[in-house]
Amino acid sequence: MKEDAITGRQLFVLIFMTQLGLEVMSLPHVEADIAGHDMWLSVFLSGLCAQAGIMLIWWLGSRYPSRNCFAYVPQIVGRPVGAFVNLMYGCYYAISGLMLILNYTDVLNRWLFVYTPGWIITLMIFIACGYAASLSLRRIAYIAQSYLILSVIAILLIAGCWLYGPDVKNLLPVLSGGWNPVVKGIYYAFSGYVGYDLLLYAFPYVKAKSKNRLLLIMTFANMTAILYYVLSCLICSTMFSLKQLKHIPEPIVFILKYYQLEVLQSLDVMFLIFYVFIVSDTAYIYFFLSAKAFVHLRSKGLGKHQIWVWAMVGLAFIGSLFFKKRSTIINFSDLQDIGSVFMIIAVPAVLLIISGLRGAGRNRA
Repeated sequence: MKEDAITGRQLFVLIFMTQLGLEVMSLPHVEADIAGHDMWLSVFLSGLCAQAGIMLIWWLGSRYPSRNCFAYVPQIVGRPVGAFVNLMYGCYYAISGLMLILNYTDVLNRWLFVYTPGWIITLMIFIACGYAASLSLRRIAYIAQSYLILSVIAILLIAGCWLYGPDVKNLLPVLSGGWNPVVKGIYYAFSGYVGYDLLLYAFPYVKAKSKNRLLLIMTFANMTAILYYVLSCLICSTMFSLKQLKHIPEPIVFILKYYQLEVLQSLDVMFLIFYVFIVSDTAYIYFFLSAKAFVHLRSKGLGKHQIWVWAMVGLAFIGSLFFKKRSTIINFSDLQDIGSVFMIIAVPAVLLIISGLRGAGRNRA
């Protein structure tokens, strides 16, 4: 399947923006009940685990440098099994995009549009994501580059509010509950780093001088995401007590709501508006990958990419109408997190092992 090539800089932007999902707002609340004020340590260690996952995918892609993951999976495990694996990836990415949009719609309904039906907000986001996901990888990279400044503005707004009375004592003592809560928190923080798996598809389309340079770009993008998440958790940990964090679903938005600058008002509204673009960027990349997986169900291609995009977006929107309770969204999101670990760690690891065994068998022969 032909695809426009992208530069290393564009790959960095795509990976970084895809990793910046909704967890920037919700992760401190989730981690407060697990790792306590040591949440920043869990988030940091989870980022290192994501780095191990990046090296795994990079190693797998290096064995098939001219093909994307959906094209070489049938070569590793055979066509019937390969088609099934691609089908799983297609469904996984479509569900990931659905859950991301549903969760952000829930945030908007609770903080801004209290009286607006959720399906209207969801529909508008789905339409925007469908249009973007139907473009080529290079054009998607251009859109992500234009949104990058919004992520910088968002973190500046968060950091600016940190000047209003942080209590660094909240971070002490470190590891007051031992390592068990921190290790447990690593799993829950991992969902924030999901997105680096874009490399599964993008590997052969990146203009890099060497494979090692490609790994360096991915590492830099992941480290930037780690810094973003750790800083957000440190800010929340020093601004709130654990008891408060456990009762505030989006502590970052709460901080922005009650602190104002002289030249700006309603910082929470500005932040949520900016973050629509960041969330949409992650969502349309998910739908883009979903459509690519379905197109590769046959070696010669199965339908057009644009048709699969709008089919997945349409089905996802219909599916969103059945999620009427917030508790249902949360429970399904937990299942989706389990699916993320399986699809972007377990499956690539198994593919790499099988590929290595087959390669060793050919060499002995």
